[in-house]
Amino acid sequence: MIETRTKEIFDFLTADYKFHSSEEIGRCLELSSKTIQKEINILNSYIREKGAIINSEIGKGYQFTILDEDKFKDFLRHDWFKYAYFHQENANKDLRIESILKLLLFSNSYIKQQEIADMFYVSLSQINKDIKKVRELLEVYNIRLISKPYYGMKVAGDEKDIRLAIRNEIGEDPEIFRNDEEKELFIRIQEIIDGIKFPESFYITYANFKNLVVHIYISILRIREGQYIELTDDLSQRVVTYEEFNIANLVVSELNEKLDIEFPQDEILYLTMHLITKNSVTNFEKVSPEISELAQIMIDEIYKVTKYDFRSNIDLFFALSLHLGPLIERIRYGLTMKNPILKDIKDNQVAFMLATIAASPINIRYHTRLSDDEVGYLALHIASAMDNNYKQKRDILVVCGSGNSSAQMMKAQIEKKYKEEINTLTLTDLSNIDLYNLDKFDFIVSSVDIKSNTKTPIVYVDIIFKQKDFDNIDDIINVDAMDEINKIFKNSIFIKDVEVNDMDHALDILSELASKDLDISKENIKKQYKKREKMAFTSYKNVAVPHILEQVDTESFSIILIPQKSVKWNDDDVKLIYSLFVGKEIGDMSFYYEKLSEFLNDDILIEKACNSKDKVEFMNVFLGGNK
Repeated sequence: MIETRTKEIFDFLTADYKFHSSEEIGRCLELSSKTIQKEINILNSYIREKGAIINSEIGKGYQFTILDEDKFKDFLRHDWFKYAYFHQENANKDLRIESILKLLLFSNSYIKQQEIADMFYVSLSQINKDIKKVRELLEVYNIRLISKPYYGMKVAGDEKDIRLAIRNEIGEDPEIFRNDEEKELFIRIQEIIDGIKFPESFYITYANFKNLVVHIYISILRIREGQYIELTDDLSQRVVTYEEFNIANLVVSELNEKLDIEFPQDEILYLTMHLITKNSVTNFEKVSPEISELAQIMIDEIYKVTKYDFRSNIDLFFALSLHLGPLIERIRYGLTMKNPILKDIKDNQVAFMLATIAASPINIRYHTRLSDDEVGYLALHIASAMDNNYKQKRDILVVCGSGNSSAQMMKAQIEKKYKEEINTLTLTDLSNIDLYNLDKFDFIVSSVDIKSNTKTPIVYVDIIFKQKDFDNIDDIINVDAMDEINKIFKNSIFIKDVEVNDMDHALDILSELASKDLDISKENIKKQYKKREKMAFTSYKNVAVPHILEQVDTESFSIILIPQKSVKWNDDDVKLIYSLFVGKEIGDMSFYYEKLSEFLNDDILIEKACNSKDKVEFMNVFLGGNK
């Protein structure tokens, strides 16, 4: 009996239950990282409600985790066989659709549906269903499937769109190779490009190097089949003015000489467009005022909608400014860039949500709608900024009973964890404490009882810190932020066991509840909700976090809606709907979003939150309690 790819990945991940990257798994199973990611999505859909889950973390990879051993064992005994081995219908449906798509995109002639059915050993009716899905995928690229009686069907559309579909849907080696000859061509192109000495002004990252090789490889395959790019005169005149046109000619010259292939002028211009949209700007002095202004507007937009404050984060400002140049060129030329780690990026729901908001000024200015792939690249910069966002510097006094070694040990532990939040760290022992004005410190960390009168908070710890000691220091550091969170939940509306028919009905309920406390009509609130959902759906797994796009005149509050049964939201079945309304009071809600991110990534907390009896219990679970 033949094992499925799903089972091979299952066996790999459950061999040690450790983190493994898609590249590592792919090397072992001789599959591309793209295929591994798709298969893990499929595997997760089988096991998520059966007592297990595959979690992913950026930089670490994928880890198989058993949440409910009895439930999972029952699944293995009764259901796993259906997914672990090939049965009569052959291959997984998604992989079959991908193969059909590849077959049609690379074919210039008609092919009958019965021929496809015979190829995959499935019924004609099943292939007809698959073709419907293929049509939907092709429509994204403005490509049609045309039919001719007695001949079959083939793809029809602009050559640029067909190549984009090949690149985005199947253009990751080794997926793209149809035979050994094509694989050798790909390797040869890599060697040629790697041997070109580009001018210093042209910076190409490793990822962009791979993208360039794939672009040229697809172009050569299509040229050999007599399929050429055709550009308008207006576009051609603009493209030749860029420095990248000279680089494209340099690349084509090497390819012509070593591969004996002739590139028409429009193909050279098309390659130029690719280089323009991929050339990474590394010098901020080259960033135009228009771009740097847009980067600041994006950061301001995030604060306006969410009060997550990146306005002093100069690193994020520079990162966005440098990223926007090639992005705007892609918008101008109607090109998109596939994001191979989009699913992993989306696992950081808060970063992706903030990136969606940051994308709004781009969409408005350039009359476009950024794809999730492009928003994902913005989210990477934002996730990095969230990890390194400015933290308030504090003056800390460390007090021990006696002896310099104890104080130094306490100091080392504080510096290790709170390095970014320390302005001054002063050491003393109890006998010399009266030499200091204790009220000048933000807080005191002490291993001994302090009798002195002071308004400054004191955290009592062991000399060798335990987790509870760090937790107590965290509480002091985050006391203002915790007050803000407490205020949000104190003002919140909690409703449970409500009958909710669908997403639209849920938005009606939220709008009705919110309008009673706000100087905004129900219709206007609903309109903002819908606008936000058009930007990107706000559901993730089993939680939806819809929100409006304006700050409100009241204090910040949320609506917690727990429906009687799961509600369909995009492709997710959500059992918790949590909507935040951000008030106009001055403040930074970064800590709130850190807690929200932790909550959304914890299935156990979400399950407990759905069983909450009131908003106080919900808040305790939200903050990580009752685990």
